[in-house]
Amino acid sequence: MTHTRSVLVTGGSSGIGLATAERFLSDGYQVAICARRADRLAAAAKALNSERVFCLTADLADPDQATTVVREAVQAMHGLGVVVNAHGIIGTPAKLEDLTAKEWQSVLNTNLMGPIMVTSSAIPYLRESRGNVVNVSSINAIQAEPWVSPYGVSKSGLVGFTRYAAVELAPYGIRINAVLPGWVRTPMAQPFFEEAGVVGKALETNLMGRAAEPNEIASVIAFLASEQASFMTGECLVADGGQWVKMSALAARPDE
Repeated sequence: MTHTRSVLVTGGSSGIGLATAERFLSDGYQVAICARRADRLAAAAKALNSERVFCLTADLADPDQATTVVREAVQAMHGLGVVVNAHGIIGTPAKLEDLTAKEWQSVLNTNLMGPIMVTSSAIPYLRESRGNVVNVSSINAIQAEPWVSPYGVSKSGLVGFTRYAAVELAPYGIRINAVLPGWVRTPMAQPFFEEAGVVGKALETNLMGRAAEPNEIASVIAFLASEQASFMTGECLVADGGQWVKMSALAARPDE
């Protein structure tokens, strides 16, 4: 028997991934969470506190491990209905001319090739369940900023993959969409908040004046994976608190 109410959440040990796992659990799903570190997975499983949670350790920058984790998720849950690619790394912020090929490859393998290989490996199971995929991209896919080129390029590539995969997977009854969050209050983002001196303060970055909470992005992911979004595929949904549409007032830069 194929269980369609089963979801694989990569990057499920913290941040958006953990909030997404919690949301799907509350919606009655079996949830397989995947991350590189077993200790963080164990802590996440303890926090989720459910017999419907399965922990899978894998480094998704490795194509073989990406393929294996999908097979393990299917075996654990006896099927697969949804894949949420929520894992990712920012990499070390650096000027473009200072970035090494190794640094580029690390981010691209994790953030782009990881979701590509997880999704590709899941296709046979998603065909059976007529399931769907949600990729967690970033506002940096469409809005550039300095010092994080590999991250932005990887997330832009993930948007492209989402659209191209939608074309090929539609005949199988598989939908695939992406969400593009702005700043989210996650462990990965916390050092940037601290460096900018905005912890506990209103943000100028977006119209909402704050960072998103992980559960707010999880709600968007749950919507895209649900029957409420049954006519949506290849869509890249921005959830950034108005960061993308905000226009700054005409003024000289502070240093000019």
